[in-house]
Amino acid sequence: MEKLFEIQKILLEQFEKESFYWREIFSEMSLENGVNGIVGPRGVGKTTFLLHHTLKNITKTLYVSADNLFFLNNRLVDLVDDLYKKTDIRFLCIDEIHKYPNWKQELKNITDTYPSLKILFSGSSMIDIVSGKYDLSRRVTLYHFCGFSFREYLEFYSLAKIPKIPFNHLIENHLQIAKDLPVKHVLKHFNDYLQLGYYPFFHKFSQEKEKFQTLNNSIQMTIYEDIATLHSLKTSTLSIIERLYKYVINSSPGEVNASKLSNVLNKDFESVSNYLKYLQQAGLINFIYSDSTGKSALKNPTKMYPENTNMIFASYLPIADDQAKGKIRETFFVNQIQNISLPIFYSTIGDFKIQDCIFEIGGKNKTIKQLKGNHGFVISDDLIIGSKNVIPLYLFGFLY
Repeated sequence: MEKLFEIQKILLEQFEKESFYWREIFSEMSLENGVNGIVGPRGVGKTTFLLHHTLKNITKTLYVSADNLFFLNNRLVDLVDDLYKKTDIRFLCIDEIHKYPNWKQELKNITDTYPSLKILFSGSSMIDIVSGKYDLSRRVTLYHFCGFSFREYLEFYSLAKIPKIPFNHLIENHLQIAKDLPVKHVLKHFNDYLQLGYYPFFHKFSQEKEKFQTLNNSIQMTIYEDIATLHSLKTSTLSIIERLYKYVINSSPGEVNASKLSNVLNKDFESVSNYLKYLQQAGLINFIYSDSTGKSALKNPTKMYPENTNMIFASYLPIADDQAKGKIRETFFVNQIQNISLPIFYSTIGDFKIQDCIFEIGGKNKTIKQLKGNHGFVISDDLIIGSKNVIPLYLFGFLY
């Protein structure tokens, strides 16, 4: 156990030297519940928050990583027992809990036996606290982390400080919002964000190549470690899942579906559908479904997107190509809408349907003509201020 405190000391000494950005989601979290979890894709700041909490509550908190060699010969529940009986530690931060075998059962046992000891853990966005033998839904409060919004990116890099804008308020007041926006060269900053602004860890690197390489490494680890661990998959299957991810990255959103991919890979439809679902659950791709009802509509996504636009640039697609530009625009829009948990569906009239509105995504020359007779909006790139039914794309980066 002493070794864990030594590791924590080394980690916090390094962490304390770095700048810390307080995201609004941190204020929305309540850690009063006995067990709280932070889930989300790799690289969005889960470990950073755990270390920050530990540093601010150093006398009562211990930080551990679930893949530490300590846990090869020691159980988590025994560590908690020692902390409870031999120390004043009453708050345990566990990083990457999904890497610890049997974590659900031991977490349940800990909450039942040591109700006064609080736990904050981080884990893959794939972890499920409901299914399986040990249902933790009544014991654990989960918070979902995602990457930076455009608003957070501007604030993080000290370019502007702007409050988040609710979706309906943005739709109704986008003209005034764009006119009052205190940001110079907003389209330049927006294009920078689309390329390199989603992940908080990018600021640690000075070269674009380093940032993209680190992101691609993170994607590899998500597939070959996180998905592999949680679904007990062999390397041959993981290679297929990696190929599926690359197909989604390098294809237009409506070009790929489970049926086509099963034919390309010579794999059965059910397996390919499951593999795509793993990628979606892991925070690597996003699905868009039709708003029609029925099991088939819910099972088969109409379109598939990379989770965020930085992934597209990291794959070194020919960005000048019109198809790639359209994909980047749609990927950004879907990402920001889904990150505020607002239902978004495929539309046969425009591109997407949100609530009772139709949205068509395009460049600055896109017109409202296609949406005539519908409650619709054109969402235009390369535009600073729109018009009545034309909204600049970048404004949807202020939703969270």
